[in-house]
Formats: sequence, C-alpha cells, structure tokens
Amino acid sequence: MAAAVRPLVRRAKWSRRDLETAAVTALLVVTTLVFLLPILLMIAVSFKTPVDVIAAPPRWLFRPTLDNYLALIGARPSEFQINLLLHFRNSIAATGGATVLSLALAAPAAYAFGRLRFRGARPVLFFLLALRMLPPIATVIPLYLLMRGLHLLDTIAGLIIAYTTFNLPFIVWVLRSFFLDLPADLEEAALIDGATRWQCLYKVILPLSAPGIVASGIFALMLAWNDFLFAVILTSRQAPTLPVLTAGFITEMGTSWGVAMAAGTVIVVPVLFFTLFVQRYMVVGLTSGAVKG
Repeated sequence: MAAAVRPLVRRAKWSRRDLETAAVTALLVVTTLVFLLPILLMIAVSFKTPVDVIAAPPRWLFRPTLDNYLALIGARPSEFQINLLLHFRNSIAATGGATVLSLALAAPAAYAFGRLRFRGARPVLFFLLALRMLPPIATVIPLYLLMRGLHLLDTIAGLIIAYTTFNLPFIVWVLRSFFLDLPADLEEAALIDGATRWQCLYKVILPLSAPGIVASGIFALMLAWNDFLFAVILTSRQAPTLPVLTAGFITEMGTSWGVAMAAGTVIVVPVLFFTLFVQRYMVVGLTSGAVKG
C-alpha cells in the first residue's frame, strides 16, 4: 500500500509537511462537524413537521415549515401556553446582571490576590477554588431556604445572586492570572505619581486587562445563560428563563420535539453569534493570561 501511494505523492510534488498539514486540516474539519452535528440536527428538527420528526428512518430531505417558531412566539394555536418574550427578557436581565456583578466583585478580589501580600491569601484562594468544585445541586436546598427568607424567590435579583455566587470563584482565578501577567512597574510608576491602589486598579490594570475581562465575562455569561437548575428551583411564574421554557414541552402525552428544538435554537443562536463576534477578544485574553499564575 505504501509503495503504491509513494509514486502518487512524488508525482503530485507534495512534501511531507504538506501531507501533515492536509491531515491536520482534515482532522479539524471532521472534529468541527462532529461538534456541530447536534446543533445542526436541532435546527433541522425545528423546521420539521410532527410527522417528519417521528419518521423512521429519519427524513433528511423534507419541506421546511415555520409552524414550530410560530407556535413558539404565539402566532399559531398551540397546546402550550408560551410567553417567549417574558422568558427571553428574564434570561437577558439575569445573565447581564450576573455577568456585570461578577466582574465588578471579582476584579478587586483578583487584584488583591495577585498584587497584595497578606496573611491567609493562599488558603482563601484555594477555598474559592474548592467552592467552584462544589456540585451546584448540593446547595439547592440551602439556597432555596435563603432566598425564601429574603423574599427573593421568583425574582431576577434572586437569580443574579445565585449566578454571581457560583461565577465569582472561577472569574477571580482567571482575572488573577491576567493581573499577574502585567508588569508591576506600571503600578509602581502610578503609585510614585500619587495614585492610590484603587486608582491603579481602575485606571491602569483594568484597561490593560480588557481582553481578559472580556474572556471572563463570556464564560460567566454562558454559565448563567445556560443554567437550568437554579432557574427551575428558584423561579415559578414571574422570573423563569429560557432553559425553563424548554422543559415545558415535555408532557404526559409526549414531547413536542419541533417546538422544543425551536426554543433550543432561540437559546443557542444568540450566544453563538455573540461568541463569534467577540472571539478575537476571547482568544487574546486566553493567550495573554496563560503565561503566569
């Protein structure tokens, strides 16, 4: 086999490096298709009729329909009572609030752990990491009781607090790596000029760490946007989010796969386009913070 392939390679004038590049490219294409396949199937099912959805064998060629999306937005009669605007608004409010609050609280903490020297810094830092390792479901009952005592059940504020609690440890660790990667001479020059530590943070460190802040914000946003556990436990009528909406399409009579996949598409597509839009900031942030820490 190798003897038969060698003349073809020589005739095409391909070097070994070209073959390696072609093999890596083919591998990346196949891997990308494997990861995109569930998303593509979800989008395809969202355009299918109920008959096409349950067809066996699966129908790869079908006539697309918008009935599932019309039912999702309430433009077509459906057996489900759907308020897409309420769920979408709640998801944006809870995700945006949790992301902003997480970054606002994590930035000073990460700066303190990265630049200041104080007793107990390392144990506290590893305690934060241990909190991130804690399974979220283990805290559901205490968190529910706490929110009930504070009258924050079924509110956006309750979701923001819950998401911020579990986002903070991760963001503190990530931002600490970015802050450590910056030269300390910049802060020393600012301190000599009369700046305070807070001014060093907000006027020197944060502007230079913008890629890292964007990368951390993206991770916090995705964790909050995709959350189902806290949203289904802490909300009921006023503050349910989009992931909770998808669970409503599973009934005793069966699952309405078409409408559920349409809702899944509505959840995935905004985050997908947002991630593609800020991808360059995310890549720069990840690479700049990967040297020290």
